Amino acid sequence: MGWGTAMIDYKVLRTTIKEKCDRDTVKELLECLGVEVGRDYRFVENDSFSINKDGTIKDFGSTDFSGDIVSFMIDVLGTAPREAIEWTAKSLGVWDE
Repeated sequence: MGWGTAMIDYKVLRTTIKEKCDRDTVKELLECLGVEVGRDYRFVENDSFSINKDGTIKDFGSTDFSGDIVSFMIDVLGTAPREAIEWTAKSLGVWDE
């Protein structure tokens, strides 16, 4: 605490994000980030990436990435962890600062 700002528990926020992210929600979030996703849940620009039924993202290509939307933003897009968590939480309406 301090300066009028409450401490944020990023682990709890990340868990809440994971609970809210099904396949269609992740598709919408990715499209907000400028990633085009087809009706088959494969990325249009790189079809080795796809969204699983549980909302996780998997690359069946060279990176072998597998993770949630926040991990994708951090590991693939290069977003800072705190920024990725905050943006996703705000986009889902589970945190309003």
